[in-house]
Amino acid sequence: MARVLRTPLCRHDLKEIGRYIAEQSQSRDVALRFLDRIARRCATFAANPRAGEACPDLGIDVRRFSVGNYVVFFRPIVDGIELLRILHGARDIPSVWREQWNRGE
Repeated sequence: MARVLRTPLCRHDLKEIGRYIAEQSQSRDVALRFLDRIARRCATFAANPRAGEACPDLGIDVRRFSVGNYVVFFRPIVDGIELLRILHGARDIPSVWREQWNRGE
């Protein structure tokens, strides 16, 4: 089975997404269903790590796919994918990306 590794930033992103959706929907179940949807899509891409749109402007081998309004950024690894970030699509993604690497994360 293909692996899905999560960076510390990605784990933080997932927690924040879950909190935000639960707060906005007033339902923990809605949030958990959305997080499960993300996990299922990640498993699909882990089985085919070269799928997704290439993002050469963000780094070597960085790829992405969308789940709802969120964009999942990942890098293929030998037996799956490494999740780098999950960001809302309305954010200024290049700026967020530069900021994270300038901080050394």
